[in-house]
Amino acid sequence: MTNKVIYKEAAAALSVLAILAGLPFLLWYWRNVYVPGKYPPGTQIIHLTAVADGGIWTRDPIVGYSYWWKTPTRVKEIELKQGSHVVLFLSSPDVQHAFSLPNLHVGPVPVPAGHTVEVGFTADHTDELNFACTQVCGRDHSKLAGQFVDSQSRSAQH
Repeated sequence: MTNKVIYKEAAAALSVLAILAGLPFLLWYWRNVYVPGKYPPGTQIIHLTAVADGGIWTRDPIVGYSYWWKTPTRVKEIELKQGSHVVLFLSSPDVQHAFSLPNLHVGPVPVPAGHTVEVGFTADHTDELNFACTQVCGRDHSKLAGQFVDSQSRSAQH
C-alpha cells in the first residue's frame, strides 16, 4: 500500500516539474512562433544583436558562452524586398545600445543589455537604408553601423 502512495507522489511531483519546465518554452513559442496573424503575410523577420566589443551588428545568436568564446560574424548589409513589412528583433548581450534608421524615421530605439526589443517598419525606399547605434557604447561604437539594401535592385545589377 505504501509503495503505491510513493509512486503516486513521485508521479505528481514529476508532473509538476514537467509543467514548470515546459511552461516558459510554450509561452515563448506562442509569442514568437505560433501567434497566427501577428504580422502581415510576407513580413521579413530579422534578428540583430549589437556587440560593443568590436562594434559588431550580427545575426548570430549571442548567449553567455558564445559572447566570450566566439567572434560573431559582422553584418554590413541586409537585403530587404522593397515595400515589404520588416520586423526587427534587436538585442544586446553586453551594454545598452540604441538602434536608429534615420531615412525611415525609426529610432533611436533603446536596446537595454540582456533584453530584446521589437521594431517594425515598411521598407518603402529604393535607396540604401543606413542603420547605426546612437548610444555611445564603447570604444568601437563608431563601427556599429550597416545598411539595408533593396534585394530586387541588387539582383537587377548582377
